[in-house]
Amino acid sequence: MKPIWMTGLAALLVCAPAGLASASASVDFQTLPADQSDLAPYRWDRRVVLIFAPSETDPQFRAARKMVEAQAAGISERDITILADTTPEMAGALRGKFGVDGFRMLLIGKDGGVKMDRAEPISAETLFSTIDAMPMRQREMRGD
Repeated sequence: MKPIWMTGLAALLVCAPAGLASASASVDFQTLPADQSDLAPYRWDRRVVLIFAPSETDPQFRAARKMVEAQAAGISERDITILADTTPEMAGALRGKFGVDGFRMLLIGKDGGVKMDRAEPISAETLFSTIDAMPMRQREMRGD
């Protein structure tokens, strides 16, 4: 017979929210809080990909999420945090700041600047090549 704490732990692992990465995955996929009005906490430390969608069932959101999950190693290697807002009814501060209506995917550099802004999912190839061409990423790859 298993101790009761093992059963509880198993239940927690099975019921973990879909937005959270598993211990074996290295994708930092988070829900964007509606009251977050800037990305200052990430500046100079993380690149941010903002994904705005009308819902979690939106086909473009699903495609973007699938890409993120399939490219976990490359996303982790490039210090990318994924922030998703799939609740337009919450009128999130950043959704308003960027004037989002529908699906939008943005790449924000470590300097806080918008590097890409698309109305469709950004492919991993495009995302990674854009980041890898940035001077800061070039220094990271050289180990400076």
